[in-house]
Order: sequence, then C-alpha cells, then structure tokens
Amino acid sequence: MNGPTSARWSFRPGAGRPRAPRNGRGPAESGQRRTLTSVLAQNAARVRARRALLVDLGKAVLLTLLAALAAAPLAVVWGISHAQVDDYLGPHRVNFASNFRGEAEVNLGPIGNAYLSSPVRPIGLTITVGGVGTAAENLNALFSEQTLVAYISLYTEPREAISGIVERLAGDAVREGLKAEAVLLLGFAIWRLRRQLVPPWMMTSVTRRRAAAVYVTVVALVIGSILVPEKPKEPRYPVAVASSGRFSSLTVDSVLLADVLDRGIEGIRLLSVRQQRAVKSYVDSAAGSLSTQLDDLPRPSSDETMLLGFSDLHCNQAMTELITRLVRTTEPSVVLSSGDDTVNGTAAERGCIRREAAISNGVPFLVATGNHDSDVTEAQMRSAGMTVLDGQVVEAAGLSVLGDDDPEHNVPFSVDRVKDRPESEEEMAQRLVDLARDKHTDVLLVHQPVAARVIMNAPNPPAPLVLWGHYHAQSGPMVIMHDDGSWTVGMQEGTAGGVREPMFTSFSTPFSPPLISADVYFYFRDNATGLITAVQPVHFRPDAKVVIDDRIATGDLGELPPETRMKLSGASPTPSGEASR
Repeated sequence: MNGPTSARWSFRPGAGRPRAPRNGRGPAESGQRRTLTSVLAQNAARVRARRALLVDLGKAVLLTLLAALAAAPLAVVWGISHAQVDDYLGPHRVNFASNFRGEAEVNLGPIGNAYLSSPVRPIGLTITVGGVGTAAENLNALFSEQTLVAYISLYTEPREAISGIVERLAGDAVREGLKAEAVLLLGFAIWRLRRQLVPPWMMTSVTRRRAAAVYVTVVALVIGSILVPEKPKEPRYPVAVASSGRFSSLTVDSVLLADVLDRGIEGIRLLSVRQQRAVKSYVDSAAGSLSTQLDDLPRPSSDETMLLGFSDLHCNQAMTELITRLVRTTEPSVVLSSGDDTVNGTAAERGCIRREAAISNGVPFLVATGNHDSDVTEAQMRSAGMTVLDGQVVEAAGLSVLGDDDPEHNVPFSVDRVKDRPESEEEMAQRLVDLARDKHTDVLLVHQPVAARVIMNAPNPPAPLVLWGHYHAQSGPMVIMHDDGSWTVGMQEGTAGGVREPMFTSFSTPFSPPLISADVYFYFRDNATGLITAVQPVHFRPDAKVVIDDRIATGDLGELPPETRMKLSGASPTPSGEASR
C-alpha cells in the first residue's frame, strides 16, 4: 500500500493491456491494413511479371517468325532440290526428281538422255526411266505399237499428265522444305543459346555481325547458282520431227536416240490423230442415236428418286463425254461408281479424273475405287470434288451410301496385284455388312464380285441396293427377298468404258471408242419406303448405236405387307414405333 506509485499501477485492472493507438484503431485493424497493402503489392508484382512474360513471349514469337522467314529461302531451295517421287510414264517405272537446271532431263540409261526446256525455269526435272533395255538391243522396241499406245495420253494431254506428277512432287517438296526449316530453326536456337553452350573464349568469334555475314553469303551463293545454272558440257542434237509444236525445244545427247525419237514421236503423233478422229466420230454418232430416243430416256415419277450407276470406266474419253451428256439430260439425284475409273492409277491420269468429275454436273458423285485405282487416284478424285468411300456411311442427296476401296490393286501395266491392307475381299464385305446393320444404309457399293457375294448372301442383306463391277459384264438385276416382305436389289454392272478385258491389263488406252458394249444404269427408288422398284440399263454399242432397255421391275410395292410398309415409311401403329428416317 505504501510502496511506490509505479508498483501500485502494475496491479490495477487493465494496467497490462497495450494502449490503443492515437488514431483510434486497434492492433487487429492495423495488421489488416498492412496485409491489404502487401496483397496489393504482390498483385502488382504479378501483373508486372505477367506483362514482362507476355513481352518476352511476344519477343520470342517475333524472333522465331523472323528466323523462320530468314530460313525460308534456304528451306525452299532444299525442298525443291530434294523432292522426288516414283510413278509411271507409259509402261515404264519412272523416278521424278526436281532440280534447278532449268530443263526436263529424261534419262534413258545406256540409250542416252533427252532434254526439254522447262516452262517454269529455273526449276527443272530429272526423269529417270527404268526398264528400257540396253543400248545393244533393238531400240525400235522402245516405240513398238503397244508402247506407243501407252504414251498416247502423255502426248495428247501433256499438261494434265505432267500436272499430276508435279502435284506429287510439290507435296514432297513441301515436306522436305519443312524438315529443312525445322533444322535451320534448331540451329538458330542453338546460336541464341551460345553463351550457355560454348566456352567464353569462342564468343569473340561467334558474333551477330559475323553470323549475318555468313548468312548473306550463303544465300547469295545459293540464289546465284540457281539463277546462273551450269551450262551443259555434252553435245546436244535436235530431234527433227519435234522442230515445231509442243516439243520444239527437244534435244538429245545421242545421234542414235535422235533417230529413234524422230520415228517414235511421228508414230505417236499419227496414232494420236487417228484415235482422236475415231473418238470424235463415235461421240457424234452415238449422240445422234441418243437424240432420236429422247422420249425413251429414263425418267422418275413424282414419288421416285433416280440414281445413276456405272463401273469400270477406265478413263475412256468417248464414254466420259457421252455419260456427261446423259446426266445433263436425265438429271439423276446422285452418281455412283463401282471403281476402276482409271487404267493404271498413275499420277499422269489426272486429266481423265478431272473429265470424269464433270460427269455429275453438280450432283453428288460417290465412288468405291477398284483394283486399277490407287491412293494417287483417290487423292486426285477428292481434289476434283468426288467423294471417295472409305468404310463409313456417307449422306448424299437424301441417301445413306456405304462402301470402301478395293483391298488390293494392280501393279500398273501388269496383271500382278499387291495388298493395300491386311484384309481380304470377304473380310471387307463382312465389315461393311456389320456396319450397315448398325447404321441405316440405302446403297452398298463395292468393286469386286467376291465382296458382293458375301453381302448378297447375308441374311436379309442390310441395304436395298448393292452395286459392283470388275468383270466387264452385266449380271442382274438380282432380287433377294427379306423375311418382312421387303427386298434387296443387286447388280453386277458392265464396263462403262466399253473396255475389252485383255486391253486394260496390257497397254490399253482411254483414247479409243468402246470395243464392247459400254453400259450405264438407272435405279428407281421409292421415296416412301426406300426400296428399289426398277432398273433401266442404257447400252452404247461399239457401232455407236444406243440401246435403251425397258424398265426392269424389281419389286411390287402393292404386295408389301402393311406393317413393313409402315416401318419402312417411318410410320408406326404404336407410339413406341421407329422414328421417321
């Protein structure tokens, strides 16, 4: 009690509590202010970091684009100079390689070389032809009648033939160029990281200025070598018969080859003129025969849809023209091809694919490619606007169409076949049957009868219409009745190109009139049920007479059971019935 005043204060209630700050805020509020400030500071730091990151990222992207742009000239040169593809010219296996020599060089091995000015100088082409024999052999065999026939398309449509090959070369050049671009960008990245990758004493020699000087020097040397190609050292001899026309710049480095080409080109020219004259005569005569039967041409009724189908056209120029006219006159809803649209499936057949694509006149054109077509053919078809079936259901003109390309293909100018995939014709057909049962299908399209047989022998085949070809002979229509009273129509279509069997396996040409009946087919589909009720074939005979068959009835809708009709029509007597298709 009598102690110091300070001692008394220490025992007073609340004496040990910290005093409130003069601003009237407690310690908790003061701590909250410091936390908020720190949070704002942290957020500002993050924003600055993100901005810095975005700036750095933008600089990196811009630098990468500049590096890619700088590397582009070298990458383009590399891609063009290293592009090459293997294909066929005539019956010969050929390697095509692009270069910067400014001319097309045809390497015939021991026979010699032929040279032709390039239309896209300084880019040139080296064409290495295989299988032309030795110099000691009779060179006349190189331009035998069969070989001349095989080269007709190259002579008649050189632009289309070469364009098909150039398209493949361009694709390979792009791939090679992208590889080169990636390597150059990797080199640029390594150069940017040189401080971390090379010893400090080397930094004085690896500078930006020196690197830029090296780059400019390399580009200048590369571009200069392209613009000023090396002059040929070997003697060149002109080919007399090519002194005028599209091959006027043709020269060779062998007197013997010049003589052979003189005779060979003249033979091709005469054969081409003769065949083109025959094609024109056939087209004019067949068109005249068709014009007298316009009233007999296939016509659908108001409750029908009309489909046009054919197979094995084999690039026939005359029939491509006539089928095009037929489609424009009859106006089917869809055009269906069962394959073998080309002769050999080579890139040089690009012209025939472009002509065939025009057949449809704007309506959907679907094709299941055959054993004489190839992956190159399919790519050209897609490029021309055709739909290549690949094992999936395709919707077109209100129809569900299913098909696939042939599992095997012929080696060009040969009867030998190779597998495209590890699947037999029968296995492919069963796969399509299983898919068609799971998904509504109106048309099943295959090429070979072996596959069609599996589909047609399946219980209640899962499509109202099944089409195939391959044998160059019509068989059908065949009608398979289903358990519910509906039916499937199957048709083995003849050759739309009028191609005789031995010709398309041995040096056939699309530049000749049909040698056997060229056949096209119209199918009539009932709109309510989706069933095929009739088929009407049209035949173009070798004598240019057109025969329009009567409609062949394939089923009677009047005999269709009511419950089946309702099911197919999308109607149902119960609320739980199948939805309308």
